[in-house]
Amino acid sequence: MEDLRARIRALERPSWTGEEKLFSLGIPEIDRQLPAGGFLPAALYEVLADRPVDAGAATGFCITLLAALADYRKGRVLWCLNNNATDAGEIYPAGLTQHGLDPSCLTIVKTTRDTDVLWAMEEALRSNAFIAVLGELRAIAMTASRRLQLAAEENDALTVLLRPATETPGLSAAVQRWRIKAAPSHPRGFVATLNEPGNTCWDTTLFRSRGGTPGTWLLEWCDETDHLALAPPVCDRPVEPHNTGLTG
Repeated sequence: MEDLRARIRALERPSWTGEEKLFSLGIPEIDRQLPAGGFLPAALYEVLADRPVDAGAATGFCITLLAALADYRKGRVLWCLNNNATDAGEIYPAGLTQHGLDPSCLTIVKTTRDTDVLWAMEEALRSNAFIAVLGELRAIAMTASRRLQLAAEENDALTVLLRPATETPGLSAAVQRWRIKAAPSHPRGFVATLNEPGNTCWDTTLFRSRGGTPGTWLLEWCDETDHLALAPPVCDRPVEPHNTGLTG
C-alpha cells in the first residue's frame, strides 16, 4: 500500500526543473510540506475564502503571494477584478504597498462575468507580458482550470484563482488549494495599552497540495518588519476578532 501511495504521489508531482526557480513566503514550516521545498513560480494556485466575511483575508493572502514572487522575479502583474465573484471591493494601493506589492506594477482589468475573467487570464498568459496573473472567479470547471495550469507552465507565469467561500469548490487542476480565514489579532505592547487591534492574522489551510502534504498554519503580518510569519501561540487568544472601525 505504501508503494502504491508513493507511485501516486510521483504521478501527481508537478514538473519543475530545479529548486533554483522556487520562491517562498519566508516560512520554513510551510516550505517543508511543499513537494519541492517552496512555491513554483509557473503553476496554478487556488485561494478560497473560508466564509463570506473572509474575502478580505483571502485577498490579503493573494497579495502576499504575489509580493513574494515579485521579490524573486521583477515584472508586471495582471489582476482581473470581478466583484460579482468575491465582493471584496476595489484594490487599495496603500494596502498593496503595506503587504510588499508595488501598485505601479499592477495592470487591472474589471469584469463582471467568470467567462470574461478566464478569457483575460488566458490572453495575458499567452502574451508573456506578465510574471503573474490573478483572476477572481465564482466557479471554474476542471477543464478550464487544466487549461490555465498548462498555460502557466508553458508561459512561465504564476497563476492565481481567488474565489469566494463555498463548501463544494469542485475539482481543480491547481497544484495548491488554500482556504483562508481571518483570525483574531493579539495586540501587544503599546498597542495593547491603547486598546488598538494587533497585527493582521490569518488561519490558513492548505487542503490540497499535489505531491505535498496538506497543513494548517496561523500566520501574522508583522508591520514592523514587513513580512509574514507564524503567529506566536497565545493561550488566551479571544474567540472573536477585535472590534475596530478601521478598514484596510
